Amino acid sequence: MLELLFKSESNLLKHRGVPLLKEREDFLVRKQSEGCQTRELQILASLLLETVNILSLKDKDKSIITLDEILEKSSLFRNQKQIKFFISTTINWLNEIGRLDLRYCDHNLLFNHFSTICHYRIRYITYPMYHERLSYLNYMQSLGMSFNRLREHAEMQLHIIDELGISEKKIIHQHVLDKTIIRLAAYNSLKWMKTFKAVSIKWLSFIGILERSQEQLPRDNDLIIEYINWSKSMKGLSDITLKGRHSRINDFSFFIQDKTDLAHLNLSVIDEYIQYRHNAGCCKRTLSLLTTNIREYVKFLNFKGICDICVEGIRHPKEYSLSTLPSAPSWDIVEKLLSFYDTSTIVGKRNTAILALLSIYGLRTSEVTRLKLRDIDWDKRQLCFYHVKNGHVQSLPLSPYVYNLLIDYIVNGRDNKRKVEEVFMT
Repeated sequence: MLELLFKSESNLLKHRGVPLLKEREDFLVRKQSEGCQTRELQILASLLLETVNILSLKDKDKSIITLDEILEKSSLFRNQKQIKFFISTTINWLNEIGRLDLRYCDHNLLFNHFSTICHYRIRYITYPMYHERLSYLNYMQSLGMSFNRLREHAEMQLHIIDELGISEKKIIHQHVLDKTIIRLAAYNSLKWMKTFKAVSIKWLSFIGILERSQEQLPRDNDLIIEYINWSKSMKGLSDITLKGRHSRINDFSFFIQDKTDLAHLNLSVIDEYIQYRHNAGCCKRTLSLLTTNIREYVKFLNFKGICDICVEGIRHPKEYSLSTLPSAPSWDIVEKLLSFYDTSTIVGKRNTAILALLSIYGLRTSEVTRLKLRDIDWDKRQLCFYHVKNGHVQSLPLSPYVYNLLIDYIVNGRDNKRKVEEVFMT
């Protein structure tokens, strides 16, 4: 391979005189089979040469190279483009020869499901508080949190670490968090700030490093706790439901305590709070849930004789059964998308198969990227999907059109020599 790329004898000697020659040439051969041109291969060969020298790799040394080492050595390059190219190429190559940090290849690691892009995957793994972040996300997943919410919390954890300057497990005082929130509010949306605050309190409290002052509790905290306990004993609500209800009633109590007390609570104050949440970006479904929780809380207050409000006046906004359906392109446009790629190329075979799964079966992108060879029953012509949102497994018949596209890609386009379970590879 090197003889085809470099005609100069001095260049050939330079490349041949560096360890891991066979591994580097095998990588270049694979890249050529994927469609890389001569100039791209020359750049890759030179970069692999630098990688071996920078990381001091040896022929018989089988030691694992950590992601932190790669990031540290990437600082030797001049600009961000060179840094990203060095990191992505080095990781792909080391992964191929079995010398890469095992965390990056671990399919059971939750962080590795949030993004297929090398840069983002490394961020999740190498940021400070690795175990503290992962344990919180695993816990929230066990409670039934959706995949998209988990990814949102994982991303927000990184912002929290940056903004609070957390590099190790140390106590964070509530007033420090409050000052940070005030500072960030100047150039971030209200919705982003609410998420930042909520994740900060939940995560830092979960790992036991947030020191909250008593003043942060609402004035009617004892009554709220009594209501939550009453809901659990009298209505048998689950812990997850009670946790969400407690949070929403707390927020409502903070809002009204500067306006009135519970004895003088009225419908206009409740309407004002609902309007405030609407202006903050809450959708109708969220507002409906808020209104229901407040109505139940007011019923409890009436029962205790604390206030006297007509609960029938607390009405949630109208919801329409089809209002949340997303818009979709016409089938003519979908057919144009399916015929866009040239299926005589490897990339065209792969992309057309992916688009067919997305459009014909209505799958999420994460469900397509996680599709494994063992999930396809060729004899029964069935596809088996694991739905990330509800955790259910579903089997669907494999249509002849999709069957032919998958066969064509797997047999004529996919690099089956690589020991990768996923059907689609980049």
